[in-house]
Amino acid sequence: HNTASGPNSSVSGGDNNTASGESSSVTSGYKNSAKALRSSVSGGWDNTASGDSSSVSGGHKNTALALSSSVSGGNRNSAEGESSSVLSGAQNKAVGRESAVSGGFQNTASGDTSSISGGSAINVSGISSSVSGGYGNKAEGDFTSVLGGLGKNAASSYQSVPAV
Repeated sequence: HNTASGPNSSVSGGDNNTASGESSSVTSGYKNSAKALRSSVSGGWDNTASGDSSSVSGGHKNTALALSSSVSGGNRNSAEGESSSVLSGAQNKAVGRESAVSGGFQNTASGDTSSISGGSAINVSGISSSVSGGYGNKAEGDFTSVLGGLGKNAASSYQSVPAV
């Protein structure tokens, strides 16, 4: 059974879904929760939107925790920074404000306005820094980029590191 307990909240379908935030909604799926003001979950299984105006579109065990954060799909992804997003993949985290992870596995974008396009075990902690892919790459400096490869690190600000 579904529960819409928040003021002006709604649950349209699925099973065991809960919309407890004001003006929150769950469209379908199983065991999804929209807990905050204007939060929404569109489908999938065991997803949670707990930030105001946050959304989860599908997948499994995804969480949108911060204001205006979003997760589009995948498995065990989390959008933790304000206006952050994770598109897909598994066990990815967008922690920085306005950070983004497009996909891959076990990637973390913790710098504000940082991004990761894909790959695995990538960490971007610099402000406005990016990693395009690869494995085990890091962008620790601000305004840096790593284009791919294995175990590369852009540690100094304004540094660009090629894949080879």
